[in-house]
Amino acid sequence: MSINSASTVCDEQKKTQNEERVTPLIKSSFNSGLQIDSEFQNLIPPLSQEEKLQLEANLKEFGCIDPLVIWKDKSIILDGHNRYEICNRNQIPYKIVEIDMVSRDAAICWIVNNQLGRRNTTPEVASYLRGKRYLHLRGNREDNLKQNSPKCNFCTSTEESEDSISIDKAKALAAEYKVSPRTIKNDAKLSQALDTLASALGEKVKHSILARNPKMTKEEILSLAQVVHTQGSTLAKQIFNNKRGNTSIVQQIKDKQRVANPRIVGEVCQIISKGDPDLKQYSRCWCIINAVNLHSCAIGMWKMDFPTVKPENLEPIYTVSEEIAAQNCQRIRQLANIVCKDGEPTHIAVLEALSRIYDPASLTPKQERILSFLESEYDL
Repeated sequence: MSINSASTVCDEQKKTQNEERVTPLIKSSFNSGLQIDSEFQNLIPPLSQEEKLQLEANLKEFGCIDPLVIWKDKSIILDGHNRYEICNRNQIPYKIVEIDMVSRDAAICWIVNNQLGRRNTTPEVASYLRGKRYLHLRGNREDNLKQNSPKCNFCTSTEESEDSISIDKAKALAAEYKVSPRTIKNDAKLSQALDTLASALGEKVKHSILARNPKMTKEEILSLAQVVHTQGSTLAKQIFNNKRGNTSIVQQIKDKQRVANPRIVGEVCQIISKGDPDLKQYSRCWCIINAVNLHSCAIGMWKMDFPTVKPENLEPIYTVSEEIAAQNCQRIRQLANIVCKDGEPTHIAVLEALSRIYDPASLTPKQERILSFLESEYDL
């Protein structure tokens, strides 16, 4: 890290230390002037129905012991949204403590650290909150950079400087939260994906994911957010609802992207092995399609059958007769069953050569004589 970068991070840390000043507790009866900021509130995981009922029972029995934390001079709640709602509804007195905040980003930083300091914070929530703080800090620095960047032919480009600042902020937060800079960057991607889902499908969806209901991997969350961007919220909502039935989101997306199976029963094709290592030794062999499923085919070839082959691994062949091709396939298959057991390498080589002719329905006179000779040799 350069001297300038190090001093920037140091200044940022000093600024964070000085941006909160706590004033004495103030007794308050039902202060209806307090405000709820939706972005601040949505940083805090909501209580389950059982937890909220228990909190209400405790407040009614013991009163509001913990004060609400408020942004001074703005009257915006930073912590205590549930207590505020329950106390106002039940006319329960509460106290507030006010904190000076130099900016909205400072307020978000305070909320994030306050939530991360709680023992019941899940790894998913911690990742989301770290990512949110990184995105806010990086966003401010990038905005300032764009506004104040010098315009000359010899200055560092804006993109290069942004990368440098992003790296510095990731390192600073990684050190603070005792994780790696890569983790901070991945946290940011997760936060952006969850916010995309919240905007498209609602905050309840985001919070249900963070509450592991349904349980989703980071790959699934990122993939679902990509669906919102590329295919719209309606499909994303359908995929998310299907996930409640334990259907893999990634698999659903793959299935949606597949086209209808274009192959038909009896069709003669060549095998294309790309993407399927099991087919490699049979590349360019002809085969006959025995069955067609939604996203795969069952095929028969000179030596064996394959119950599931993707349509993209099959290239149609123009044949003079599918019926003759199927008959010749059956003849060669019967020979292969015997010849492979016998182990005669010359005969096996002949069958392998026949398996790669372009059209099994169009044997040349020499190929027909060789096939007939082998059939007589093995009494077929």
